[in-house]
Amino acid sequence: MKNYNRRNFLKKSTLGAVAASTLSISCQENMSKSSPGKYMGNFADKSFDNVKAAFIGLGARGPGHLKNFSTLENTQVVGLCDLYEDNVKRESTRLKNFNNKSNDVKLYWGDESNWRTMLKETKPDIVFICTNWKNHAPMVIQSMLDGAHAFCEVPLALTTNEMWDIVNTSEKTQKHCMMMENVNYGREELMYLNMCRKGVIGDLLHAEAAYIHELRFQMNQEERGTGSWRTNHYAEGNGNLYPTHGLGPVAQYMNIARKEDNFKTIVSYSTPAIGRKLYANKNFDKDHKWNKLNYNNGDLNTSIIKTNLGRTILVQWDETSPRPYTRHNLIQGSKGTLTGFPTRVALESGFEGVSKDHHSWIQGRFRIII
Repeated sequence: MKNYNRRNFLKKSTLGAVAASTLSISCQENMSKSSPGKYMGNFADKSFDNVKAAFIGLGARGPGHLKNFSTLENTQVVGLCDLYEDNVKRESTRLKNFNNKSNDVKLYWGDESNWRTMLKETKPDIVFICTNWKNHAPMVIQSMLDGAHAFCEVPLALTTNEMWDIVNTSEKTQKHCMMMENVNYGREELMYLNMCRKGVIGDLLHAEAAYIHELRFQMNQEERGTGSWRTNHYAEGNGNLYPTHGLGPVAQYMNIARKEDNFKTIVSYSTPAIGRKLYANKNFDKDHKWNKLNYNNGDLNTSIIKTNLGRTILVQWDETSPRPYTRHNLIQGSKGTLTGFPTRVALESGFEGVSKDHHSWIQGRFRIII
């Protein structure tokens, strides 16, 4: 992989120029500095005979990651941490069914800083972070500083400054940091990635990505759970709050940031913010905290990205409107189109025995060997 200078890319590209004009002085200074460490693109750490892991956050996403990790061979869980005692003790009990090496797991709950104590005391090789969004970047950075590779739920950070701090810390400490964008590894997504790499749909031209998932019900989690903190982002944010579920897979199809192509410019618009206020008025007392929020973030955000090669990507986000779930997952090439929800393929000249031309979708239980 080519070792290109990301700071120079950001400064020279139109996207970088637009971003820099709206960034804080400290962030602009960060862009102009050279890296304090070594580029991590080709880095491989030493092998581990036994991988020791600690987990921060055991509410919604954490338990799944704990089970997936602990059922692998040569793994050991050394620490579990959450704000709530019942979450920690529940997962500690479940862990005994998955991993017989995790016999001396240290448990932490209560104080919001206990995760720092866990990192120091358990000295894990890797850390899984599944907390509220505002904690992601600080926890990722501290994990690497304490000698562990970091695996973090989406989104990895909330500001450009935080992103640069993560990059700089990773390069300085020589520790990996992975945002766990699970959608990249779905069956449909990996199939489309393979088809794009094999040239089935020709030269890639355009993609459509989205995270459209009506989540107003989370507002009923008033004091604990995802809705208790996520709801505030609809008041504090401005734009697409959750882009990577849709953007991650199509970026892989286009080989973005892997020497071949990269994002260049972006145009982004949001609709008025109406749905959250209506939901709060309908379902909560007028003095409830959700009715005191000023919901500034538009219900639906639509962005169009232009790449260095001239390709286009439509990205949409909507967690408020009453509509079915979709991520679009469309990739269009010079010889055909692949799309999701439901999984469909259209190929120029069709496919023998299935479709006569590209004017109809190949859809359903067909086994096509390409």
